[in-house]
Amino acid sequence: MSAALLAELLETIERAEAAAAYHDHADGGLIGRDGHAAAAQCADESAEKARTAARFLIEEAFPGISWGRIARAVL
Repeated sequence: MSAALLAELLETIERAEAAAAYHDHADGGLIGRDGHAAAAQCADESAEKARTAARFLIEEAFPGISWGRIARAVL
């Protein structure tokens, strides 16, 4: 597992979640409500894509250990 790649994916998730939260709570402004909704959706999709990639890296690094077991450990 590439620690640098996993760190990059985790940073991507954090940035995307922050962007989604910002757009979810924005009042319209210059891009309007529809623009914020679209931006939030895009950020959510980016976070999910990075989560999937991070999960794959973790599962590849620890074969035989189920994701459920990792999640229960609250890592």
